[in-house]
Amino acid sequence: MNQAQAIDQSLLRQTVVEVASLPDDDLAIVLDVVAFLKRQRAAQAAADIRQAARQRAVALRTLPREELATQLRAVGETIRRQAIAANTAIEGDWEGD
Repeated sequence: MNQAQAIDQSLLRQTVVEVASLPDDDLAIVLDVVAFLKRQRAAQAAADIRQAARQRAVALRTLPREELATQLRAVGETIRRQAIAANTAIEGDWEGD
């Protein structure tokens, strides 16, 4: 079930009817409010990512440098393989600019 199907259909209908009955001048305000709500969600998502990164950094502080380097190389290799599979990278070693 996608997000549109999960929305209470009666609430969606009521919203559409209310917005459709607004004067044209008010439609720009509705669009501004929707844009504001989207920015808030994006900002919250970014804050959640930063918090998770801080927690991960705290958890990794106790690991030896060699183990961290190994993990970093493994993550880099995973990203490289995914990029190659998605045709967004060139397979092979980087040779410079």
